[in-house]
Amino acid sequence: MRFLCLHGSGTSGEIFEIQSGGISQALEAKGHRFTYIDGRLDSEPEPELKGILDPPFYKHYPRDIAPGEDLARAIEYTMDIIKKKGPFDAVMGFSQGAALAGSMIINHAKTHDVPLFKAAVFICGAAPYESSGKETIQPTPGEYLVNIPTTHIVGKQDEIYDLSMQLYGLCEPSKAEFYDHGSRHLIPFDGKNTEAMIAAIEKTIKRARTG
Repeated sequence: MRFLCLHGSGTSGEIFEIQSGGISQALEAKGHRFTYIDGRLDSEPEPELKGILDPPFYKHYPRDIAPGEDLARAIEYTMDIIKKKGPFDAVMGFSQGAALAGSMIINHAKTHDVPLFKAAVFICGAAPYESSGKETIQPTPGEYLVNIPTTHIVGKQDEIYDLSMQLYGLCEPSKAEFYDHGSRHLIPFDGKNTEAMIAAIEKTIKRARTG
């Protein structure tokens, strides 16, 4: 499968490639491919990256406030990349990148019968915004706006854990894999967690391929 990879705010495609290397390298060895792109807006670095990694840093839309029209611009920007570099079978997003992916999937499904992606991997995901970019999408019991196979990797100590669970609540549970690595807003590198994350993603890939 070809994965489009969307980084979190205040990082970059290159940084996300490093962050997710334990996952992507193992899956690349099995024939999967990962394309990491940069967000459309320049950004200050994430606080924990300041002074450690060199710029540039990017974001998909402004953080910590409702993006408003910047959401539509981010979707348009990312769709243009899909047209140029795609097609992609799946999407993998971290934090704001996961939220953007969720918004794109839900927005696309309103006007298309064929899903934008066959599968999605959400890592420490923030909550997706509805099309106006003014409010996050709230789960409705029994109604699932994301009906493709998904993997949800969360951290119980993550400051946006509740938003990750909000995103999880939007997805069809019978098609969702869930793994809590128990840590903070990060992708753990240790062997045990890496193996568990890969196993969850491989179940999602298999589900996407077999229907």
